[in-house]
Amino acid sequence: MKLLTSLLNRILLLTAALAASSAWAASPTTANAGSRPAGVPQNYLVTPFGYFHPSCVREVVDGARLMDADAPPACASRAHFDAQGKAKAATGPATKAPRAADSLAAINGWVEDSELVATSPYAGISASWQVPAAPASRNGQVIYFFPGLQDSRNVQSILQPVLGWNAFGDQAWTIASWNCCRNGAANYSTPRAASSGDLIAGRVWHDCAAGAAACGSWNVETRDATQNTLTTLSHTSNYGQSFNWAFGGVLEVYGVANCQNYPADGVISFGNIQLLDINKQIISNPASLAWSANVLQQGGRLQLPRGRQRRCYGAQLLIIARFDFTAAMVMQPPVSMAVFYSPLPASWRA
Repeated sequence: MKLLTSLLNRILLLTAALAASSAWAASPTTANAGSRPAGVPQNYLVTPFGYFHPSCVREVVDGARLMDADAPPACASRAHFDAQGKAKAATGPATKAPRAADSLAAINGWVEDSELVATSPYAGISASWQVPAAPASRNGQVIYFFPGLQDSRNVQSILQPVLGWNAFGDQAWTIASWNCCRNGAANYSTPRAASSGDLIAGRVWHDCAAGAAACGSWNVETRDATQNTLTTLSHTSNYGQSFNWAFGGVLEVYGVANCQNYPADGVISFGNIQLLDINKQIISNPASLAWSANVLQQGGRLQLPRGRQRRCYGAQLLIIARFDFTAAMVMQPPVSMAVFYSPLPASWRA
């Protein structure tokens, strides 16, 4: 009996160790002094929503439920900052980045997205994408890829399953699920490790019955299908919003100063993009949806001989992204799109 008990205890310890191998208590990356906008305090953390005080960025362990009242009181009066260093009110996420004045400067914020605004709210979104290669050059930059949902008429937060490079100061790929930024706080699920080549599946959905225009309980799940691991932000609040603004794929960066700071692949594809209508039914006619692809910033340099420089991406990117997405939309679902973030091959620029 003692031998059996000892064996069971060892099995339990091994199981716990395996579960912990891809998840850990981690804090997001501290803002890089070399690329942090003026005015952002040096101890602030990088998030998919801009820069936040460390006490206002909170991990919510899998299975836990975070109530609105759980936000630290000080966060409601403590400003956070958008990607350009502009102070934001405690309620509401950092907005998308404006077009950069210097198209060759280091950039922070949203770079590209595909988006769709509807008159009625969605009940969910899902997408899948592959973890790209690590960046060739590493100088503390943070890179995020994600789909998500937001309310275009009452922006309080955004729900997003996120793949991040160096998102937790680790110089590695991780997945986590986020909801931000009511009462000045950013909330994320327990991060888990991911590897280049892994297939990531992200989805967002609510707990209410079909037909609910504004459900108070939502779930954000980020799954590594290759490693069979997932991290979920469960029963998180909608903060009174009706999510009618969908993002099929977004590239967001902090501290990217040159082309080598991006993943070495140069392209990522978001596939199997599906939206649920207000009745929780898959929208089956993607050709009827007016998706738009947007280049929000242009920056980063590729050094060439004799001092010449080439942008990592440019206006042609927008045309290609739209063409690719339009071509996918005339086909049956699932919808897919491609995001380019490195010098484009000549075959694509033709």
